[in-house]
Amino acid sequence: MARFQAIFWLLLQTVVAIQLDVDDPASLKSAASTAAKKLLSYYVGDQPGNEVGILPLPYYWWEGGAMWMTLLDYWKITGDDTYNARVKAAMLYQASPTKDFLPQEYRGQLGNDDQAFWAMAAMNAVEYNLPDSTEPKDPSWLALVQAVFNEQVARWDSTKCGGGLFWQIYSGNKGALLKNTISTGCFFHIAARLARYSGDQLYENWANTAWDWMKAVDLIDNNWSVYDSVDSTQNCSTPAKVQWTYNAGTLMAGAATMYNLTGQEKWKNRTQGLVDTTIFAFFPNGIMKDVCEQNKVCNNDQLSFKAYLSAWMARTALLAPFTYSQIIPVLKTSAVAAAKQCSGGTDGTTCGIEWFMNSTYDGTNGPGQQMSAMEVFLSASILNNTTSDSSFIPLTNQTGGTSKNDPTAGDIGTGSQVPIIAPATTKDRIGAAILTAFFCTMDGNTGPLIKEKRMSAFVLPLHGKTSQKGNMKEKETEVLDLRHSGPGLRSSKTGSQMPEKPDGIQSNPLPIYRGGTMQT
Repeated sequence: MARFQAIFWLLLQTVVAIQLDVDDPASLKSAASTAAKKLLSYYVGDQPGNEVGILPLPYYWWEGGAMWMTLLDYWKITGDDTYNARVKAAMLYQASPTKDFLPQEYRGQLGNDDQAFWAMAAMNAVEYNLPDSTEPKDPSWLALVQAVFNEQVARWDSTKCGGGLFWQIYSGNKGALLKNTISTGCFFHIAARLARYSGDQLYENWANTAWDWMKAVDLIDNNWSVYDSVDSTQNCSTPAKVQWTYNAGTLMAGAATMYNLTGQEKWKNRTQGLVDTTIFAFFPNGIMKDVCEQNKVCNNDQLSFKAYLSAWMARTALLAPFTYSQIIPVLKTSAVAAAKQCSGGTDGTTCGIEWFMNSTYDGTNGPGQQMSAMEVFLSASILNNTTSDSSFIPLTNQTGGTSKNDPTAGDIGTGSQVPIIAPATTKDRIGAAILTAFFCTMDGNTGPLIKEKRMSAFVLPLHGKTSQKGNMKEKETEVLDLRHSGPGLRSSKTGSQMPEKPDGIQSNPLPIYRGGTMQT
């Protein structure tokens, strides 16, 4: 009897799986609609007693922002605005009272990458012309992106390894001494998109600086492989050589944006190199596959990574059309495989993540799986249209973008200071070694699985006064103003820009203020 039931269930899955004609944009959009509906079934933030804008536990705060980012892609590509009201409510609620996507109740899990994902969602709203809120108290979409950019400029750290962003915003969080690609890479990506949208040279300068630093510490190697992170306690000398889809996608789309803006040969070459290596590394047999899938060790974060690579490869093909002929075939074959994998659940269309298994459902489900499938359907839909169709090209302020500009948004003073980072102890180093000791293998590539989010962590207490907020204790902390050494920073009061060094990198850091004593 059990055998009969298993066979029946397999046959049911085969029949009910998302049906897809990859050469028909309407079919692809229909598939995306099915995936989007299931994606929203995991969101309970608009139900009584739940927080607006975020996914429920065990999902981290950042993935809510990623979800809204993908649903803005859904709206732009399909024209279906069903979810727009929820997108707007969620993003404005999570912008936090400081209007910079920095809610203090989540400080124990806030990395620069987490803040950046919400900013990239807002950047989608800017480039797709989602109307700004009409409420005077609400920030514009563009102002939210600019706030995050300005605050991350203020966190740019030249005291260790000559630059880059630490993974974590708060020094007590796990992984605080790492400088990783997704944090500096998202900063690069945001700077590139702001530069293209606004034409402001400051953003372009910072995009160049961020890229140059990642290249200098070999997070991008000479073969265009993109690695995960470097350890600041080891002078950033040896990258952790695990490769993730979303790291590659973040840099690829940023490079394509810079090419679209400047037309420079160097950005064309960088874009082309990233496309070549990304397809080689992540598309065995033409089907997108992340490093954690082979041994079934993807965590909830990693299950969503393919969504971002799909979206950013489509963006690359639109902004750098010389890549179109390479990108379209692998997104189409991946979309076909993803549709076959969307054969689980009681509805028969719930998506798994192991697309390489085709119609053999992998038994998993969740928002990451749904986002990934939805985005590959959407991306293949764009690329089945002519590349000359300007309706899919992201807007700029010269081509119809209307979000209100606020180049001095954000708090570059005390609000963006980073608590003191204590020197690593022997215990810390042992813990770090354990974190990086776990390896997985895919097609001969090995590397540590570092991308596990922070469960709970605290900034260093220096005073005894303690308050309780939610499930996290917050203590007063001494803070260290890690002023950047880079292309420039606008004053939030005057709107002026700090002078730029000719080479884009200052040889000496600006004064650091600690506990009322100025240090140089």
